[in-house]
Amino acid sequence: MSQSSGDRQVAVLIDDENVSVGSVEWLFDRISNLGRILIRRAYSDWSKGGNVRDQLLEFGIEPVHVFQASSSGKNASDIRLAIDAIDLLYSSPVDTFVIVSGDADFLPLVNKLRSSGKMVIGAGRQKSTSATLVKACDRYYYLDKHEESGGESKPRPKERPRRSLLVRAVRASMDAEGKVTGSRLHATMQRLDPSFDFRDRGFNSFTAFLEAASDVRVTRPSGQGQGDVVIELRRGGQDGGSQKNPSVASRIDAEWSKRAPSRGNTMPGAVAAGEAAKVLGSSKLSDSEHKNLQRLLDAMPELAKNWRRAGNVISRK
Repeated sequence: MSQSSGDRQVAVLIDDENVSVGSVEWLFDRISNLGRILIRRAYSDWSKGGNVRDQLLEFGIEPVHVFQASSSGKNASDIRLAIDAIDLLYSSPVDTFVIVSGDADFLPLVNKLRSSGKMVIGAGRQKSTSATLVKACDRYYYLDKHEESGGESKPRPKERPRRSLLVRAVRASMDAEGKVTGSRLHATMQRLDPSFDFRDRGFNSFTAFLEAASDVRVTRPSGQGQGDVVIELRRGGQDGGSQKNPSVASRIDAEWSKRAPSRGNTMPGAVAAGEAAKVLGSSKLSDSEHKNLQRLLDAMPELAKNWRRAGNVISRK
């Protein structure tokens, strides 16, 4: 039975002897929209040391230790990976195998999995990948462009600059036109980070969370009919968003400006808090990440440039 993208049960098996885990974040982002990743394993002789163990833990990968016999010309990791793949074929619900290696020795395994009705995705370095293996897979990703720079000391996971989760999810799930529906994007974000919850950010809906983000543009369905929103990255924006696009602060400033003139450029704090909460997508400001007006002003210099708080009153400077 065929399955649509997003409904698959995935196993990722990494031959670390042929492909390092340096590009693993990009790979998991790329395959995150396929479905649920049930198995994440990397095969190697982990007694060799290095800080790759930290990377494995960061991405929830199970390190499978394989002792290498010096007198053997055969890679023991290849054998263990193939045995595990066949075991999963017959004893698990996995229907999509991601084999991270460019070794032509995996060709019989790939053919076996595909002849059993499974999807097989390969990934490896282009310069060392077998062309025959590439053609045997349903899809193949070259990791060379996404490898971390070489050198003896790689930055530890917490030290590496990380792209916005939202940006990563959009790039992983967008279509050929660079667009993705809200429901699919939400599912992708939760696969990339199972702890993600827009409510923890102070929003009462995922759409409100998206509309408050400077990285993306949100298009609501036309007319009065129900439908999913469509999201795309803002043109020219980087991971932190484009400064040319309206920010949350500028939107709050616009709403306050509408209310203040009728009150002599001042307004009660309750009114200001209510307008800010609407922009932030919360029922009230205290439910948002900013909690109160002073924290809101402290967090948004663009807003504080035009407005000041005096007790329970907000006034224009």
